[in-house]
Amino acid sequence: MKKQALEQNTGDAAKTGRPLMEEIRRLKRKVARLEKAEMERGRAEAARRESEEKYRTLIESTGDLIFIVNEKGIYTYVNPQFERATGYSVRDLIGQPFTFLVAPEHIESTIRRFRKGIRGEYTLPYDAHLVHRNGEKIPVEFLVTTQYDATGRAVGRFGIGRDITERKRAEEILRQQSRQLRILSARLTEAEESERKRIARELHDQVGQNLTVVGINLSIVRSKLPAEEMKMLRARLEDSMVLVEEITEFTRGLMSDLRPPDMDILGLVASIGWFAERFSMRTGVDVVVEGEEIQPRPNPDVENNVFRIAQEVLNNVAKHARARRVGIRIEACDAILRVVITDDGIGFDPSRVRRMEEQGGWGIMTMTERAESIGGRFVLESEPGKGTCVTLEVPL
Repeated sequence: MKKQALEQNTGDAAKTGRPLMEEIRRLKRKVARLEKAEMERGRAEAARRESEEKYRTLIESTGDLIFIVNEKGIYTYVNPQFERATGYSVRDLIGQPFTFLVAPEHIESTIRRFRKGIRGEYTLPYDAHLVHRNGEKIPVEFLVTTQYDATGRAVGRFGIGRDITERKRAEEILRQQSRQLRILSARLTEAEESERKRIARELHDQVGQNLTVVGINLSIVRSKLPAEEMKMLRARLEDSMVLVEEITEFTRGLMSDLRPPDMDILGLVASIGWFAERFSMRTGVDVVVEGEEIQPRPNPDVENNVFRIAQEVLNNVAKHARARRVGIRIEACDAILRVVITDDGIGFDPSRVRRMEEQGGWGIMTMTERAESIGGRFVLESEPGKGTCVTLEVPL
């Protein structure tokens, strides 16, 4: 009985021990998985800290201004560059509204952009001035985006600002140089017109008058020669008189090209009409000029440049357009002098203007510079097979 009882107890212990061993093995596997997960979590945490450190180093060492504001527009983060750029420390700025740094003239527009961004609307990059602690204004270009939480609610704005002082300085230098070039161009144009006037006057006073005297003298000689000598010299005299007339006509045409005869007396529209008439006679292209003289008259510099631009456009029509008809409309409205020149020629692709300038001397750059020298705007529109339209607008 004792032996049987012992065997039974031994069997019961074995039965009880097997589940226990199985539970131990299960617990060991669970511990191993937990240890592995903890190791992986540790590696992930180390990687996160490393990434954050790299990110922090990048943010704090960059030359750009980087900031975060909450949904109320309060600074919650600014990088150290703010202190270098504005004179305020990070501690000074945290907790301040972003308008604390914005120049007064930009506050309203900046608040509008902030509200628009918080509503979830896209905002374009923009320029604004920040005010340094010493009162100096710093031009900054901003790119700002909205931050959202897990539910999609806007919780603030993240922005990057770049000091563009050097760019603004370069732009101002470029503007000054551009102004100087326009002034120089205007002076050159004025000098050119003065020289044209002088040459035209010299041609009229010297060459024209002398040719007139030569023609008179030849007529006198022809009338005074005896019949016998006249018979011998008739051909030479008549040939000389024809030559004098041709030279006289050429000189008159040259004087007209140098200075339109109607410009000083009759005005701009009459001068363009006069040139258009001569252009039609020379080329066979029908030109219709519409418009009345501008009252009060523009200053001579404006009239001269507008006439020269119209002259150059018509010369381009003759050389390139293969047009049969040209329309010129001249009008003044709302203190703007507007000249529109259209033709029914072959047209061209405006994107090829630079190549055409290099190859054919269209003078588009010269016309543009002439327009800009008097504060105007020169616009050229064309399409292959659909003619060309030139618009010149000049403030009066």
